[in-house]
Amino acid sequence: MGNDAETMTPKVAAVYVASFAVIAWSLTLVPSSWLEALTAQYSSATFTALGHSSSWGVQGGRSFLTLVGEMGPVTVTIIRECTAINVYSVILGLVLPLDGGTVARKLTSVVLSGALLFAMNVSRIMLTVYLTGFSTPPFSWFFTDPTVELYHYPISFAYGVIGVALLILILNKYTLPELGDTLVAIPLNLRRLPEYVKNICEDRPNKPDA
Repeated sequence: MGNDAETMTPKVAAVYVASFAVIAWSLTLVPSSWLEALTAQYSSATFTALGHSSSWGVQGGRSFLTLVGEMGPVTVTIIRECTAINVYSVILGLVLPLDGGTVARKLTSVVLSGALLFAMNVSRIMLTVYLTGFSTPPFSWFFTDPTVELYHYPISFAYGVIGVALLILILNKYTLPELGDTLVAIPLNLRRLPEYVKNICEDRPNKPDA
């Protein structure tokens, strides 16, 4: 069965959405301390490779990243929400239950999306910390004493919307073209689900009274 808007049924759409929810929820049970430390480590290593003074470590079970900027040291704590694991769970939920696509292409998509998400997330954290620690026009024209929170929310929002959209487009174009068809077909078929269930109930033969 194809996964485009013409061949998908409301039943297939409902199963796909339910599978997505189970997979996305399951990843919330996966410990993230190792990924928090890895994110801090790679962010610090990249800063150092670019010629900046940076360090990272784990204290009290919390991973932290420090960048010494012209305004002094900037230290941030890397928590679960900073690792992009929640976004990755969404991608897995979209990819794994696809009715179309070979196992090999799904696995390729899973690995590729993980690598791209990790790289994007590290760059997001680095950009946030850098803008906080260094006077960078045009931002410095408006903010003389910026905080991490000042940059964190708008940058995270931009990465979350634009970055995830680009990631889905990349997967759809290069590894899993069925993904785009599915995302188009799902809302169309979910709207048909009540009518689909109603027809099944009407077609079911009446049982004799006991």
